[in-house]
Amino acid sequence: MRNFLAQKEFIDIIAKSQKEFEKNLKNKKLMFIYENKDRTIDQEEIFFPTTSFYHLTGIKAYDSKNKLLNSYKFYELLQAGGIDESKLEVKDKTTYYKLEVLPQLMKLDRMASMIGNFTGHSLLLQTNKLIGNVNACMGFIKNEQNVYVPNTALKKDIRDIADDRKKIIAVLKKDINEKLYKNITYLKQKYQIIDILKNQDINEKIDINKIYSDDKFIDKEICQFMINKENKQ
Repeated sequence: MRNFLAQKEFIDIIAKSQKEFEKNLKNKKLMFIYENKDRTIDQEEIFFPTTSFYHLTGIKAYDSKNKLLNSYKFYELLQAGGIDESKLEVKDKTTYYKLEVLPQLMKLDRMASMIGNFTGHSLLLQTNKLIGNVNACMGFIKNEQNVYVPNTALKKDIRDIADDRKKIIAVLKKDINEKLYKNITYLKQKYQIIDILKNQDINEKIDINKIYSDDKFIDKEICQFMINKENKQ
């Protein structure tokens, strides 16, 4: 007998999280800039295809003929409000934990503080790279194009399941069809714009003259950076 996900609360979580995913992550690339132990700066780029949302929920969805939906169809129906609650099924006991943290993970571009490599302690979980904080994290694997994409959501302290952890000092976001990054969504306090430009490879991926942020703190740092840049010319 199927373990149907009948709780209205969880259905609401999935629907609301999909709206946040659509706004914040769908078809976006995020560049997570982190600081190594020797104080050098490096980065990791992540892509969020439409198909990844299904994997993050930890559920299975079926159509009216009890045929398993693929990730594209699931997202399409969810967006249109056409998902039948009686046709949802939890994959395993971790589904409930995934859904508890799913809303905050839809803001990964603002809430992530650490990045690391999955330690592989759990045989039930197959993922490589972890990004998150002490409350939740998202796991990533490389796709056919050798690009990291999401494949799981975890209600775990990243410090307990990742090694070679690095402190994230900034996050930038762009649409998949944009060439360069301009939007800075996160900048760790006590760090300045100039700090994330120490690495030449990172520098070349950012449109320095058009950087912006919707965050007031970051916007202030950008203004100061631009003033200093003008004074040096």
